[in-house]
Parts: sequence; C-alpha cells; structure tokens
Amino acid sequence: MDANPIVLDESVEDVVVVVVEGEHDIYTAPTLRERLDEALGRGGGIVVDLTAATFVDSSVLGALLDARRRAIEAGQGYVVCVGDSVEPGVQRILDITGLVPVLPVLQGREEAIQAARSTNGAGE
Repeated sequence: MDANPIVLDESVEDVVVVVVEGEHDIYTAPTLRERLDEALGRGGGIVVDLTAATFVDSSVLGALLDARRRAIEAGQGYVVCVGDSVEPGVQRILDITGLVPVLPVLQGREEAIQAARSTNGAGE
C-alpha cells in the first residue's frame, strides 16, 4: 500500500472526492493528475480533500490549478477542502501563493461537497 495515497471516494452520488494523504511533491504529482483526470471524466462536482495531507509543493498546486481550469471549462464544480486544522506544510504554500480564493479552499468536507455541486465551485 502506498504510504502517501491519493484515492477517489465516490460515496457521494454527484461529487467525487479526491482524498490526498501524506506528503506530495513533484514525484507524486503525476498520480494526483491521474486521479483528477478520473474525477473530471466522471462528471459532477469534484472536491480535493487535503485534510490528511501534511505537505504539498508547487507541482501539486499546479495539478490542482490545471484541474480547476478544466473543471470550469466543463461546467463542473471544483473545491479544495483542508479541514479545521490545516497542516503547516499545506497552509504555508497556500498562504505564500495566495491561491485560497482561486481554488477555492474551504474547511469542512460537507461544505466543500455542497459547493462542488454548483458549476462555479463557490456554492452559488
């Protein structure tokens, strides 16, 4: 089993949750891109759950931004969820890059799922 898994949770009917756990960087970004491609291909909303992620680098953010662009083009909702207490290795890069409003980033998974059901991912 992968020590830093990236899996799809399809337990919510109309939203695919891409669960990212552990540390992720340029070496795991291709796997993240594959999972995001799978999620985009299924239609409906997408939530990227970083709650259990302990570190992400710019290559991971690049994958997230690319998937966000593609979701917008396809009319799919797309939201990133970080949980109530964001790991410093995740929060720091989000703060430095200023991408919180762009992705958008929400705290609660249920809130993120609701937002991803909309076509713009902002819950509107």
